[in-house]
Amino acid sequence: MATTTVKKVLVVGAGIGGLTTAAGLVRQGVEVEVFEARPSPGRLLTGGGFMLWHNAFLSLRRIGLDTAVAADAVRMRVHEFRSDRGRRLARWDLDGPTRACGAPACALRRSSLHKILTGAVGEHRIRLGARLTGWTQDDDGVTARFADGSAARGDALVGADGLRSAVRSTMRRGFEVPPRYAGYTAWQAITRLPGESLVPTGTFFNLWGKGGLRFLYCRLSENEVYWDAITSDRAAARLDTVRDSPRAALAAAYRDWPDPVGEIIASTGDDALLPVAIHDRPPGGGWSHGRVVLVGDAAHPMTLNLSQGAGQAVESGVVLASMLGACDRRDVASVLSRFEEVRRGRAADMVDTSWNIGRLGLMHGTIPSRLRDLMMYTFFDSVARRQSYSLMLDDRLQTDPVPIAGSAGPVPDRRGS
Repeated sequence: MATTTVKKVLVVGAGIGGLTTAAGLVRQGVEVEVFEARPSPGRLLTGGGFMLWHNAFLSLRRIGLDTAVAADAVRMRVHEFRSDRGRRLARWDLDGPTRACGAPACALRRSSLHKILTGAVGEHRIRLGARLTGWTQDDDGVTARFADGSAARGDALVGADGLRSAVRSTMRRGFEVPPRYAGYTAWQAITRLPGESLVPTGTFFNLWGKGGLRFLYCRLSENEVYWDAITSDRAAARLDTVRDSPRAALAAAYRDWPDPVGEIIASTGDDALLPVAIHDRPPGGGWSHGRVVLVGDAAHPMTLNLSQGAGQAVESGVVLASMLGACDRRDVASVLSRFEEVRRGRAADMVDTSWNIGRLGLMHGTIPSRLRDLMMYTFFDSVARRQSYSLMLDDRLQTDPVPIAGSAGPVPDRRGS
């Protein structure tokens, strides 16, 4: 008897969520076509560094990619919170959770993860310069149409095309509330800065200041440091980027911050700086419609404060791939609806928690900022840490009913490139 399982899935968007979904499906023998609007491979490898926490590696393990990703990353052993006066507010040991769950927390280049996911999918399955213009569906499948006049047909369509998703817009017939602006911008960069004394390998530094300023940094390799300067709108209004270069304006804004903030900014070229206005969407439903489903930022975009945007895209992609890979073609709509039920609550908790943490960074006055620092000093090593890990390693991470075989090797301990 002929098989009735899903044969072909169309994925729109070659970011982390789309490629993770595609990699999981390819691993199960499902035919996949990935369509990406950006026209060249170089355009896909933008962005700086970021953190992938334990939960992301647990998901990557299920599609056999955890070891490869960890081998191209730097394992983080400490997450340290400080004030803009250099006072330590909290220090989280990450080795304990790594041993407990069997998966690391790592810092890496976004391009590194993208290359590994691309290799798992296969470049021949990724079509660049394919801008979606719309899709239609019927009882037997879904058809996607593109700006060059071409079309593709599959059993399901995955919208993984980001914050301003064309798949999502078509699903809502153009009636969509704009993304929610968080009130701050992240100035992201990777700079060449050797020296363990300046930035020790294995520690992720998270500095909180007054005036709507924050600063994050960690080492990516023996010679490279990733950093984020987070500026509220009120703080950004004081940056004179007309007279000064962006780097010089940031150097002036952070001139009184403790070392090595000044050295990190001074070492960075202006062309390395990427300003990103931070948005999310309030939690809500409507990720699936018949044979079409959203994943990653198209479904649940979130602010950067938990470093879980990529992690949640990976989780959702792995769960979606496992459910679709074992799905009867006649049951695609119900399975996609079930996927949303499985993932919506966990993603919503991440979105809300990340948004609320971000509000703490908008404090401008000295007294409110110092009270926030006191709260962090009192509670972040205990209550906040427990709540963070309870959310990160929630049982819902394992609610996927269909496991995908993956690697289960030891956690690499990589200190540099």
